[in-house]
Amino acid sequence: MKRLAVLALAIGVLGGLAAAQGCAPCATPAPEPSCFTAFWQGEDICFELVVPWSLFCCCCCGAPQVQVTGWRVMTLEGNVVYQETFPAPVAPGKWVWKQVDAQGNPVAPGYYKIVVSATTGEYENTVKIVARQDCCLPCCFPFFFLGCFGAWSKPCAVSWCTPYVKLYRCPTCVAPCGCGVTIYLGTTEP
Repeated sequence: MKRLAVLALAIGVLGGLAAAQGCAPCATPAPEPSCFTAFWQGEDICFELVVPWSLFCCCCCGAPQVQVTGWRVMTLEGNVVYQETFPAPVAPGKWVWKQVDAQGNPVAPGYYKIVVSATTGEYENTVKIVARQDCCLPCCFPFFFLGCFGAWSKPCAVSWCTPYVKLYRCPTCVAPCGCGVTIYLGTTEP
């Protein structure tokens, strides 16, 4: 019985070593921020500065109107990767980062901060750019699901009262012939 257990253990160890020779070792994951929104590499990232309005906030106390002066993309170390500055402050709107640097080259997978500069301060949110894996089942077993589903997000909490940067996937569905339906909720058009 003792020989059988030793034999089974030896076969298991040898089988594990043989399987490990088939693919490169898993890369050590970099420390990640507490919250982020994940996007695939090469996917356009849409974002906007949301200025919330609520009865619980100071709605009628003469708070300054938020005007956007520009936006930039930075690494977590603080290096500016891409930047747009507006000639004059504009109302909060929607913008797109095409995952390129200032020279138009694609950025590497990793974590980046999108910072919107406004007249009332700077507001930021973090994105994680993930490279698509061609094959992930045989490699790094049993942790293959971390590589396959590496685009999972850990969204940041938002405030009901202070502006925040909202990140989302850019719409890719185009209506035929430019036709479409738009529904406005509220008293004015955006």
